[in-house]
Amino acid sequence: MTQTSKFRNLLVSCGAVATLALGGLVKPANAAEQFNEKGVQFDRDTIIEFQFLKSNNSAQSTFGVVDVATGEKTPLINEARAQDRPGRNVTGTAGKAVRKPFAEFTFKAGKTYALYLESTQKGKGTTTVYSLPDKNGGSQLAQFENDATSLGTQGVRISWNDGISGKGGDYNQFLVIAGGGIGCPCKPSPVLTAPIPPEVPPTRNNAPSGRG
Repeated sequence: MTQTSKFRNLLVSCGAVATLALGGLVKPANAAEQFNEKGVQFDRDTIIEFQFLKSNNSAQSTFGVVDVATGEKTPLINEARAQDRPGRNVTGTAGKAVRKPFAEFTFKAGKTYALYLESTQKGKGTTTVYSLPDKNGGSQLAQFENDATSLGTQGVRISWNDGISGKGGDYNQFLVIAGGGIGCPCKPSPVLTAPIPPEVPPTRNNAPSGRG
């Protein structure tokens, strides 16, 4: 299991969290409603970071998020080439097949999302699979290890069958891990929790001494 040390920033910075919380108290990552094959949904705006781990396929893939209601896709991580050494193996790693292995996405409160993997093999045709089985004709092509309660700790690993390279039971063609959320290890800024008291006008008792 990939550990949290592999994340660039497992938890979102306090400033970003405070902005999303709109000045309220920060809630832990387990406030998420769901992050699994039934969909991705949170009860307030939430930033999640994704990290590419490895690919084992003959296809060139792009991983992203799709808004279930509108169908709008947001690509997050893409392979610049299908493998590290095309023609010699099927392994793709960060820095070689994938130039930018980290990406972030802000999930809007109350909206339902899914994850997707779009793949092209040798430049011919495109196959798109989703984390929602219903969008794959009933086939489950993404497996989630852990759930939303793990987003702020060890993360959630998502293993894909790209619908091209592997057999029906294989889920090792494209591997990513999700982490972060609205949890924050530090205290909220006092400015966000209490108004600054008004300045007290000078009186005979508190006026500064001297003439300047």
